[in-house]
Amino acid sequence: MSDDRILLIEDTRTAGPAARALEQLRARPYCVVKAGTLAEGLGELGRQKFAAAILDLTLRDAMGLPAFLRFQSKAGTVPIVVLIDRAYEDLGVEATRRGALDYLLKDELSGALLDKVLRLALERTHTVLALRASEARYRTMFESTAAGVYQATCDDRMLTINPAFCKLLGYATEDEVLKLDFGTDICANYEDHLNWRRELEANGEIRGREMTLRHKNGDRLVVMHSARLVRDSRGAPLYFEGTVADVTAAHKQAKQWSYEASHDSLTGLLNRREMERRMQTALENAKVDRSTLAIVMIDLDGFKKVNDRFGHNAGDDFLRHVACVLRDSVRAGDLIARFGGDEFLVMLERTSEESARRVAQSMLKALSESEFFWTGQSLPAQASLGVGMGSEADATWVTFLERADLACYEAKNMGGNCVRVFGASTPAKRLPAAAGRR
Repeated sequence: MSDDRILLIEDTRTAGPAARALEQLRARPYCVVKAGTLAEGLGELGRQKFAAAILDLTLRDAMGLPAFLRFQSKAGTVPIVVLIDRAYEDLGVEATRRGALDYLLKDELSGALLDKVLRLALERTHTVLALRASEARYRTMFESTAAGVYQATCDDRMLTINPAFCKLLGYATEDEVLKLDFGTDICANYEDHLNWRRELEANGEIRGREMTLRHKNGDRLVVMHSARLVRDSRGAPLYFEGTVADVTAAHKQAKQWSYEASHDSLTGLLNRREMERRMQTALENAKVDRSTLAIVMIDLDGFKKVNDRFGHNAGDDFLRHVACVLRDSVRAGDLIARFGGDEFLVMLERTSEESARRVAQSMLKALSESEFFWTGQSLPAQASLGVGMGSEADATWVTFLERADLACYEAKNMGGNCVRVFGASTPAKRLPAAAGRR
C-alpha cells in the first residue's frame, strides 16, 4: 500500500463512484481516509497530512463552488480533484480555474482514470515538498551566511537583504535598509556605481570587484562585490542581485604595508627606494613633454655634533623637525624623501634652473630661521644644498642625481649653509670627488 494518504470526501451512505474506482486499483492501492461530509473532511484535514484530496461537489452539507472554495481555503498546497455530474461540467471548469488540479465526471470515472489523476496529484505534491525543502535550505543559507546578500530593482530600490548585509551597513532593522537607494544611499560614490551598473548590464555579471559602501555612521566600507543581472525570457533586465564581503581591515592593512614599504619610518617622508622609482617616472614624463626637472640634495651641517652631544633621541627629533620645515617650504606637488642618514632629496618636476634655485634658497632660509629646542637649548638647522638639473637628454635618473650630489659637495666645501647648482651650463666635473663624501 502506498504511504501517500488520500482524503476522499464523498457521500458514504452509498458506495460512490470514486470509492468504487479506488476499489478497482489492485496494483497500487492507496491509503484512503473517507469522509461523508465537508465538515468531516475539514476535520480530517486538520488532524492529518494528505498528499491529495478528492472532493465531491454534491455533499449533504455543502454543494457547488462554495464547497470547493471552503475546502481550498484550508487545504493549502494539497492538490484537489473535484467530482461533478455531467450536467454541471462548467462547475468543474470554474473550479480548475480557481486552483483545482482537475475535475472528473462521475459517470465516466474508472479506476485507471482515477489512478492517472492521482499519480499527477502525488507528483505535484512531491514537487511542492521538494521546492519547499529547497527554499528552506536556501533561506537558511541566506539568513546565516556571513556575507551580505541583496536583491535590488533596476532603478536601485532594495528588494531583499539578509541580516549580514544589514549588520554590515550598521542598521538595526532590515526595514531601514529596504528604504535606501542602492546607488545614492548605499554606494559611497554614485559615479563609480553608474560605471559598475553599465559594466553589469553589458556583461551580465561582475565577480570580485572592490567597491566602497557607506556605513550608517558615515564611515566608508571597502567590500569585495560580486553580482549578476537577472533577465526575463525576452532578455529584458528584471533585477540585480549580489554578495558583498567586508574587506575594510584587509584593505587598510594593505595600504599600511604599502605606505611602510615606500616611506621612511622616522620622518614619514618618502624613502630612498620610492624616491628612486619616482625619479625614473619623472624622467619618463620629461621625455614625453620635453620638460626639465631638478633634484635638490640637502645635507645637514653639523648633525653629527647633535648626536654626539645630546644623544640619538635628540638626533631623531631634529631630523623630524627638518622634515617638517622642508614640507612647509616646497611647492605643492614637489616630492621630498629622506635619502639616508642626514640627507634629504626634493624633486621638482617641470621646472627651470632659475625656479629650482629659488626653491632651494627658500628651503635654506626656512631651515635657518626655524628653531629647534632640546633640553632648553636652541640647536641651529643649517644645511648644504645642491641642485642638479635633468632633462629628456639624460639616459637615467642617476645622471641628474650625481649632478645634485656634486653641487651639494661644492656647497659643503664652501663652508655649508649655502646653495650650489649643477645646471645645463655648469662645466663638467669629476664625479669621484663627490662620491668620496659618502
